[in-house]
Amino acid sequence: MANHTNKKYSLKYIFLKILILSTAFILLSCSDGGIFQPEQGTLIFEKTGLVDSIVVYGCYSYTLIYVVPDTLHLENYSKLRVEFDGNVNSDGTNITLYMNSPGEEYFELYKVDNAAGINKLHNFQSQIPFNTSIFKVRLYINPPVCGQGEFKYNRVRDLKIYGIK
Repeated sequence: MANHTNKKYSLKYIFLKILILSTAFILLSCSDGGIFQPEQGTLIFEKTGLVDSIVVYGCYSYTLIYVVPDTLHLENYSKLRVEFDGNVNSDGTNITLYMNSPGEEYFELYKVDNAAGINKLHNFQSQIPFNTSIFKVRLYINPPVCGQGEFKYNRVRDLKIYGIK
């Protein structure tokens, strides 16, 4: 009789455990679950389509800097959120986003290297170092391997800059 009672309690225990775990799973899947959701912010600059690109036809390095055409006035914001789409077909590349104050003080916001890190949509937040700033996107390429008639590129598309209070 004791053996039958132990089986009965162990089945109830297993059923209760499954019920608790499935309830927890359902509740966690319906909530954010701690996933980072960036704040939207106020759009302060946008350039859709191609922002800038580098193309090289040999084994040499090249740097290109895209300067946002407007000085950003950031007095009302504490953070920036930046989105862009990066695309390259070579290692030996990087994309750096940085700001300069009008006095030419330099602050790097974000840097990503090589094809594996660049070929995706980027979305990041950063503290604002200056009240007024010149925003720049630096594209760099130095292909480690290249052959006859090949071209290597590095490009940025769909740049959006948001101010977050």
